[in-house]
Amino acid sequence: MIELTSPVSKRALTAAVGPRFRRHLVQRLRVGGLMPPATFTAAVEALMDLAADVRPALVRFGSSRRERLARLTPEQRRSLAMQKDTLTTALAIADIDRAPVQEWDPPVDGERATSFLDGLPQMREREDLMVVADLMRVPGFEFVREVAHGAAQFESERTRLTVVMANHLPLEEQLGADLVYFNETYRSFVIVQYKAMEGDDDDGAVFRLPSAQLALELERMERHLELLRGCPQNATRQGYRMLENPFFLKLCPRMQFTPDSQALVKGMYLTLDHWKLIEADETMVGSRGGRIVTYGNVGRHLDNSAFVRVVADAWVGTTVEQSDVLERLIREVLATGRTVTFAVKSDKPPPGDAEQASAMDFIQPHDEQEPPLVVSIG
Repeated sequence: MIELTSPVSKRALTAAVGPRFRRHLVQRLRVGGLMPPATFTAAVEALMDLAADVRPALVRFGSSRRERLARLTPEQRRSLAMQKDTLTTALAIADIDRAPVQEWDPPVDGERATSFLDGLPQMREREDLMVVADLMRVPGFEFVREVAHGAAQFESERTRLTVVMANHLPLEEQLGADLVYFNETYRSFVIVQYKAMEGDDDDGAVFRLPSAQLALELERMERHLELLRGCPQNATRQGYRMLENPFFLKLCPRMQFTPDSQALVKGMYLTLDHWKLIEADETMVGSRGGRIVTYGNVGRHLDNSAFVRVVADAWVGTTVEQSDVLERLIREVLATGRTVTFAVKSDKPPPGDAEQASAMDFIQPHDEQEPPLVVSIG
């Protein structure tokens, strides 16, 4: 519920919409029910003009936003879909409300978006360099200064998530997405590389092998995994991991960009060790001799819920000693042409040390000269 600082009367709202929508709106406000789409759009835009404090919640339903969404190219939509999922996954792992992703706004004419963060209010509230400066205590993050990036912070009562999306290419030319998640409490990194499958649903989605691009990326993972294995063995309870390999693949059916949803994109999370066994399995060979990976033949995998749980509690990922040697890997990942989402989860400082007030405003109740208008949107 959003309570307006100044009430908007039903009379003012109906007067603000065009004559052709007025009868439908009056009827719905009197007896309830769903508005016809055109009437709904007219009511939303009128309410945004009459009550500026409700605009952030309603802007995604306006005609201007719909027109700007329609101008996005298929390539831009694909990149935004992957980037949005890296962000929503990081928020889910950090147990922070994902609702802010629904406030994303497409670029207006003349603006050049380089990442999903560009369209979020959090991106515009703090300077990027201030956010990145907060991450200099994290291994490898000094290299983020060298590339174009957007940055934002998200908070819950106890947790802060600092997110940086770094890339070298325009949105429509970006080659894919990686999520680099760092749990500062346990000093643990997890790295997820996204791979799009062919097909829109579980039954028909296919990932074909061999993949020359994936082979190069797996070689890089293996090279750095050898470096991690050379680190001293963990000797602390905070550093214990069931799996000390930080590398995961997320295979996703064809990704649709749905900016109004806060849900995670459906997909299969596979550890690097598991993927190597899948690639070598003769039963993965298709009817024409090619190797395919599907929901039906891959067998076990982690879904979103399982992945979020094991990463949130640092049951998987690098140990403290391993995390300190990842600078070289982060530099190499930044050079790939993919968008790299760096998400750092940390505990919030005590209230007296907070740098800024919460982004949530407490709205004072209004004088009830008439019953408040309640509009349900969903």
